[in-house]
Amino acid sequence: MVELEHEGPPSAQERAPVRRKRTGIPAIYFAIVLLVALVFLFTLGNRNFLSAYNLNTIASYAAILLVVGLGQMCTILIGGIDLSVGGLISFVSVAFVITLKTAGAWAFPLCLVVGMIAGAINGNILTRIKIPSFIATLGTGGILTSLALMVSPLPVDVPAASYGLLDIVNGTVLGIPNLLLLTTAVFLFFYVILRFTTVGRKIYYTGSNIKMSWMSGIDIGQTRNFAFVLSGLAAAIAAMMQSCSQFGGNPTLGKVYILQSIAAVVVGGTALTGGTGGAVNTVIGALILSVMENGMNVVGVDAYFQQSILGIVIIVSVALTFDRSKTAMIK
Repeated sequence: MVELEHEGPPSAQERAPVRRKRTGIPAIYFAIVLLVALVFLFTLGNRNFLSAYNLNTIASYAAILLVVGLGQMCTILIGGIDLSVGGLISFVSVAFVITLKTAGAWAFPLCLVVGMIAGAINGNILTRIKIPSFIATLGTGGILTSLALMVSPLPVDVPAASYGLLDIVNGTVLGIPNLLLLTTAVFLFFYVILRFTTVGRKIYYTGSNIKMSWMSGIDIGQTRNFAFVLSGLAAAIAAMMQSCSQFGGNPTLGKVYILQSIAAVVVGGTALTGGTGGAVNTVIGALILSVMENGMNVVGVDAYFQQSILGIVIIVSVALTFDRSKTAMIK
């Protein structure tokens, strides 16, 4: 069992039952309203926004972002963060393509294992060495990015002989894209874990009140490790999905997903302070970001100004979900 530093008698707040914060209007409602408003505004700006081709483009981007976001969500729910997802996606992207040439279909499970190992390393740095997740994952992310560039300094293409294996992601079943089916399966996996399993409840409890959770007998270290393993698993899945879609790997592929995955989680209504949010919130957040990025391009918003709009949305989202009662001083 993990020992907590500066342990003392619990305060009145810590003795309160551990539960999700339910005061005020749930943040997910604001997220849904924002999503509907964005769709309405972009449709007014360009009628082609709701064309089948454009909606497919939005869905494809949102699918991969959602998978990364679901893993990131688990680390945020426990009150941590995973900045290594970018490096891990880059590394798995090139490792997957290279392994595909020699190991064939075994590349898929091998890369899943790599992702879970990376997540376990992050978790153990946090729980055993006791380095904050922000610093720990920033470091491991840099290491993984370096390894990706060492393995393949330039983008690497999938050999034509292996194209058939990519149908796992690029193919269709009864006219439904496999990318959508895989994303749905990943969503259901995370949804079931968080909603219906003991370890899922422990993740929420740990993020809500870590000291009270420890006093209740929850293995804090094990719970945190599991959350980071889930994050590593999700990042590996997203990397393979992206590599299959692009028929190749790229050692800088994951850069964009560091901020984007965090933004998808918080914009959807999951609190950075932990304990509040969930998989459905992350779906809404991923759709919002995908709609925003696509819509601003469709209506012709300046590329430099787009980042300002995204920054405003993130700040507002955090302001709506941040639990100030958990932080004595904002710094």
